[in-house]
Amino acid sequence: MSDDDSREHLLARVECAVRGGFEDEEELLEELEQWVEDELGECDRALVETLEAHARKLFQAQRVREAGWSEPTLNDAIASAFEELNGRGIVALENAGYTMSEGWSDVNEVASYQDTPPRGAVFFHGQDLERGVAGQGLMLAFGAYEEDDAKHEAASLAIAREVCEVLGRHGVRTEWNGSVGERIRIPPFEWRKRQWTQVARA
Repeated sequence: MSDDDSREHLLARVECAVRGGFEDEEELLEELEQWVEDELGECDRALVETLEAHARKLFQAQRVREAGWSEPTLNDAIASAFEELNGRGIVALENAGYTMSEGWSDVNEVASYQDTPPRGAVFFHGQDLERGVAGQGLMLAFGAYEEDDAKHEAASLAIAREVCEVLGRHGVRTEWNGSVGERIRIPPFEWRKRQWTQVARA
C-alpha cells in the first residue's frame, strides 16, 4: 500500500470511527499516533496532525448533525431492542470487539459476570460496524449458551428467532434464512448512532 493509499485509508477509518458513535473524542485523538505507526511502521508526525485535525472537524460536524435528530433513529431502536434482550437473559452487545472471535470473547466475558447465567448472546463487531456506517446494513451474530451438543443448534435457532421478534417489535426489520450457519441481517439504513443527545421518550 502506497503512502497516499495509507493516508486515505486512515482518513476513512477516522471518519468511520466518528460516525460510528462509539468513540470518545479525546480517546480517539490519543489513538491516532498508534494507528499511524501500525499502518506505516513508523510515526509520521505530519500525518498524525492531519488525522487529528480531520477528527476534530468531523466530531464538530457530527455534533451538529446529531442535534438535528429530533425523532428516534433506527440505531435508537436497535439499542432499545438490545436493552430488552439483555433483560431477557440474552447478552446483547453493540460494537463487540473487531472480529467475530473478539466479539464472542467480549460477550462471553459479560456473560461470566452475570448472576443468572444467560441463555444466549447476540452482537455485532467492529467490522460489522464499518459496513453498517457505510450503508451496507448490519450483520448480527448469535448463539445459545447450551453445553449439550445435541441441544445446542435448536437452542441457538430459538435465540435467533427471539432476537428477530424483539427487533421487529422495536421497528427494526431483519432478514434471516432460519439457519444456524447464517447471521441475522438488518437491511441497509442511515447510520445515526447517538453519542451526546438522548432520544425523546413518548
